[in-house]
Amino acid sequence: MMGDRPLHCSIKNPVVLTVEDQKNAFHSGCKVIDVTFPNISVPEVGEICFKNYYTAYISVRVKFKAAPDNATDSGEIKWRTCVRKMRLMPNPHKEGGSQDYFSISKKQFSFDISNISALRIILQQPSPVWKEFRVEDLRLYRSSEMLSKPPPLPGWLTEDSANSTKHKLELQTKAKEKIVTVMGIPNLESISSSLQELWGLSEEMSVNQSKTDIGRYEVDGCYEINLLAYT
Repeated sequence: MMGDRPLHCSIKNPVVLTVEDQKNAFHSGCKVIDVTFPNISVPEVGEICFKNYYTAYISVRVKFKAAPDNATDSGEIKWRTCVRKMRLMPNPHKEGGSQDYFSISKKQFSFDISNISALRIILQQPSPVWKEFRVEDLRLYRSSEMLSKPPPLPGWLTEDSANSTKHKLELQTKAKEKIVTVMGIPNLESISSSLQELWGLSEEMSVNQSKTDIGRYEVDGCYEINLLAYT
């Protein structure tokens, strides 16, 4: 899974496509799920996850946002097929794959799904054996490139200003060694000197420490009854 948080999108209920005439209604074995992104300015999809329920094939079509000179009168280009009839059940008449979990990633996409206005998922089940078919727990995630990008570095690491010297990295080459100094952070020599001073103070304290036991509850060599407590 590419990310912990799926995209915020509006997933409509499946619509069954039927072919009707004046006398009969023919079930086409096809359903359509429309997905829109009302709260995302630049929608980008890199993975589609779901649990199958007796769907034999799945297709994905998208509608991109486009510049006015490349768009139709509605301001959007026509639908394009990104995934064409991907097989979910090896045999539509048998149970295999009927309730498996699936993930359609960018490897299965014919092109990148980015800056889109809508996405349409088409489900197909040609077998008359199953009365119902659908997909469950449908979730969409952003592209792997976007999720794999590290968070931006803080400004104090990337700024290149002569006045900003607190966090500026300076490379200093000396006679036989190269020292990297970070302004605002003590170098190794300073840290080592401070540790030696601290060690010397601790040694001096241990030498001058009195070996006479101090009575915990004694006052002038005698126990003070008020300081004693029962346990």
